[in-house]
Amino acid sequence: MPSLYAITVPMFVRGLKNLDHLLAKAIDCGVDEASLVEARLIADMLPLTRQVQIACDTAKFAAIRVGQSAPLAMPDEEKTLSELRARITKTIGYLEAVDPAGFEGREDAEVILKLPSTELTFTGASYVTDFALPNFFFHLTVAYSLLRMKGVGIGKMDYLAGGSHPA
Repeated sequence: MPSLYAITVPMFVRGLKNLDHLLAKAIDCGVDEASLVEARLIADMLPLTRQVQIACDTAKFAAIRVGQSAPLAMPDEEKTLSELRARITKTIGYLEAVDPAGFEGREDAEVILKLPSTELTFTGASYVTDFALPNFFFHLTVAYSLLRMKGVGIGKMDYLAGGSHPA
């Protein structure tokens, strides 16, 4: 079975690089940035800015909670696509510096996720498979959908491969 590091950090880095590629295409296509960063699929969903922030946080917190990496403060202050891209770059740099050894033997470690109204308890393995990875890809997919909805010329291969492979 692959290690917890192998199924998280490389996947997060790849997904964040693809998200950065999507945002770069949004900047290049000339779509109104102010409406784009505040875009929502429906009124009770979070806007694009929060989708990107949460994707970054999900990746970062997996490295902290499971991989025992040092915390990294990242206030949610981004208001432009360029600022969101800088956050992605910072998160990727953090993840690329994570020590894989921190994940070793953490499959059964207790991970407590404190939410505003409840606490969820996981093992390291269940946190990764039942929360971190699904949550990460949910927010990537919503960000992709918002960009498509607003007219950014992206497709499935942009989401999957960041444009690095031919369609």
